[in-house]
Amino acid sequence: MEQPTNSIAQSLADRFTTMMRLLRQTLGAPDYARFDLSLKRAIWHRISRLSLRFRALALNPRLRRARKPSAKPDPAPEPASQPRTAKRREIPAQKGWLLQTFPGHHIPYVRGHLIRLLEDPDLSRLHSETPSIGRVLRPLCHMLAIPLPDYLKLARKPRPPAPKPAQKSARRAKRKPEPSFYEYMLQKYPPAPARPTLPGHIDAPPARAKINFER
Repeated sequence: MEQPTNSIAQSLADRFTTMMRLLRQTLGAPDYARFDLSLKRAIWHRISRLSLRFRALALNPRLRRARKPSAKPDPAPEPASQPRTAKRREIPAQKGWLLQTFPGHHIPYVRGHLIRLLEDPDLSRLHSETPSIGRVLRPLCHMLAIPLPDYLKLARKPRPPAPKPAQKSARRAKRKPEPSFYEYMLQKYPPAPARPTLPGHIDAPPARAKINFER
């Protein structure tokens, strides 16, 4: 026996599926025939997964509760003898990358329909019941450069406080003033020690004059 589904959720799922099908069809337009086939194939698979995920969350009430990630064992390392498969084509990550990669009027047409769907209050109510739908809508908004509505925005996590700098000791904090150039030269080239001189020598200090005050 099939489970009864909500007519509003069914309508939203049908609209979203139609838009995703149209978005996949635009990749095969003649204007995009010169683009890399592996890139278009990777985008096609990604859009298909998002479409199936939205429909499953909207029509299946059992999936509306967030599931805890199950602890999976680490995969066994592949033996060195087996050849590795070719790497999958990476999709760009900048905001609005789908519009920048495939210019023209095809994708902006689908973008306008998706904007009207995001403004539908029924979708915001469905998101309140099924928050996991945001994981489908946020990537689409990112690839099509659509501003996120308020109900799709995530709360920013508070940043951890910056560690306080270690307090330096008073002796280490007080730095000696840098010596002047004259002091530096005296330290590097100290003067020769003074030699003892006899009285009457040319380098000897002059003798003190004796003054007789008994006159």
